[in-house]
Amino acid sequence: MKKTIQILILTLILSTSVYSQSTERFIRIIGNAKKEISADKAKVQITISEQKANKYNENSKDISFEEAYNSTITELSKIGIKESELEIVIQGKSYSRGNSKNYYVITDFDKLENISNIQVDGMRIKEIKYLFDMSDEDLETELSLKAINDAKRKAKAICDEINMKVGKILNIEVKESSYGTEKIENKKEDIIKSYRVAITFKLVD
Repeated sequence: MKKTIQILILTLILSTSVYSQSTERFIRIIGNAKKEISADKAKVQITISEQKANKYNENSKDISFEEAYNSTITELSKIGIKESELEIVIQGKSYSRGNSKNYYVITDFDKLENISNIQVDGMRIKEIKYLFDMSDEDLETELSLKAINDAKRKAKAICDEINMKVGKILNIEVKESSYGTEKIENKKEDIIKSYRVAITFKLVD
């Protein structure tokens, strides 16, 4: 804590020297806030491919892409996922040859486990990503207020050391926030949402 205060006091001294022509004294503080949030949906990417017979297994046979695709659609429909919900991912040569294609479907967690349990020759799950709704204005407000209060706390700690008081806020600048986008993707079900502001406070004797 002492080391942090020393660094912030040095910042104050440098800021005062840069603005020595002004009679107004101020300090610029970074405020931080964090909160763990959970995903609300999952994005499942699957690969559907033709499959060649295993020469070491006499019961094995060739499976065309169409057969693998139709079997996959049948199994998905059993758990309430329609063919129209599949979105194709175009990936160069594998797509142009037509013997292997990638698709993704966005689903809730109730269906995610069912998708993972599907057993179809020629179909496999390639990747699962979790989706986070970042349009929650209440959460953004909560984190921004916490970041502002964190900056106020730091400013007060410094002012106590130099026998001054924290005055009014002169400027607030958002330094870190992913709000403004509807969804973000991550490979983990939970992420830490960070909010960071830079606040300039007036100093009062």
